Amino acid sequence: MGGLLNTLWRSVILDDSAFQDWSERPNVFLRGIVLIILVTLVAEIIVFGISLVNQVQPVDLTVIPEEMNRWYETQSQWTPEMGPEFRKFWEGTMDVMFPMFRDLSQIKAPLPQGIIGFLDAVGSWLARAVAALGGWLLYGALVLIAVRLLGGRAKLPVFLGSVALYIVPGLLAVLQPITCIGLLLAFVGTVWSIVVYMKATSVVTGLDAGRAIVAVVAPFFIITVESNLLFGLTIGWFASIF
Repeated sequence: MGGLLNTLWRSVILDDSAFQDWSERPNVFLRGIVLIILVTLVAEIIVFGISLVNQVQPVDLTVIPEEMNRWYETQSQWTPEMGPEFRKFWEGTMDVMFPMFRDLSQIKAPLPQGIIGFLDAVGSWLARAVAALGGWLLYGALVLIAVRLLGGRAKLPVFLGSVALYIVPGLLAVLQPITCIGLLLAFVGTVWSIVVYMKATSVVTGLDAGRAIVAVVAPFFIITVESNLLFGLTIGWFASIF
């Protein structure tokens, strides 16, 4: 255990030998899976506790439409495509959904609210770990494609297992609920996770620092551009038919 913690700490301070040692461990891919899941669950433990307290309290479903309208007002300020035509479509949709939420709020649940809230909180907590795992796998595969285009070499399981060390600074997210300083520390952890990811990519694939940075950042920009384009096209299509 001491050797493992030492390796994790050395990866945080960007020691090349830590990434090399980790990548050469047997079953590094499985180790990466375990690391992603455990760190995510620990980092979210306080958020889970807060969610658990909130979930076991009675829920008023009638406030959901108000929250949805508030979301729309916020989004429309930043998205020009959500003009008058889309607003008409949105209001029509809400006219249908409002009675639905009112009816749902009157249905008696088959289980006590406390049990439902507990299961919901646990499910959300575990879902965050699954989401982190999925993001690690998908983004890692995209980065490796960029790595190979830039001349680097690494097998997918070894690469994924090695870059999983990026999650370690994310432990700072456990402090996120703390007023003022929590968000700052979580942000620092996120930024440092990116730095660790870049360092792991460079060490494991043989790329220099510059090309490793490009390989890690390129998929993010491609995904962002495509997502914004798809969102704009979708909004434009809705606006044109309603």
